[in-house]
This record gives sequence, C-alpha cells and structure tokens, in this order.
Amino acid sequence: MSITVHATQWIHFQIKLHNLHSKTRSLKDQKLELPLPEFHQNLIIFTSAAHHGLTFGYQAIQWDTPYTSCPIYIEHQSIPWSTLEQRSHKHITEHITAIFLETMFYRQSQFKQCQFCFEFIIPESLFDHTTCQNCASRHFGVVY
Repeated sequence: MSITVHATQWIHFQIKLHNLHSKTRSLKDQKLELPLPEFHQNLIIFTSAAHHGLTFGYQAIQWDTPYTSCPIYIEHQSIPWSTLEQRSHKHITEHITAIFLETMFYRQSQFKQCQFCFEFIIPESLFDHTTCQNCASRHFGVVY
C-alpha cells in the first residue's frame, strides 16, 4: 500500500471516528498522530482541533542541548471552523484529506539524502546539507 493511500485511509477513518468536521464534537486538546515508518521512522503527521479550527502539522526534533533532543510539533496549515461549517460533508472530507496530504508531502520534501549512506534524513539531524550526523562522525571525525 502506498504512503498516500495509507494516509488517505487513516484520515478518512479519523474524520468519521472523531467527527472532525464538527466544532462541537471534534477533538479537544488532543493530537491525532499518523506515524509513517514506510517513508522514515521520524515522519509523524498530526491533526488537532484548536479554538480557531483544525490544525495540521508534523513532528520535528528540537535540540535543547548539543546532546539532548526533544520532539516538538510544528503547525503547518489550518482550516477555520467557519470554512468547515459552510461545506457539505463530502467537500469537508475532501478538503481535510487534501490539507493533510499537503502537510505530509511538505514534510517529506524537507528530508535530505545523505551523500554517504544515502538514507533520507530529517533536516534537524543533518551535519550539513548533504551529510547526516552519523556519517559526519565516521567521515569527518565530528563528535556528537
């Protein structure tokens, strides 16, 4: 199953399960996360309900110290409740799915391929634009 089909099926299920189209019945202070290890172990896309509408984003890594990282959530796009209230259920589902997939493709586009190991790496774990941290240690003697 392709990553796009998997993500589409997942968001359709979440729309039905959590009534994502409805401000009153939607999630409250909860993030729905879709890990996509088919592409990369660190690719996690989320949606959540906020006061202003549905938000969509991805999980990234923030380095608090040179040795300690922690996951953070980056909001990429949102749909105001007023927009969702004006559309039919079918159009809402299509719109939510499109925004979710756009967010997923945006995050995927940020991954860079290491020139040595050829792995796709999140930008937060790169030594430079073409080298991952593991290969920087192996080839350049960088100590992390």
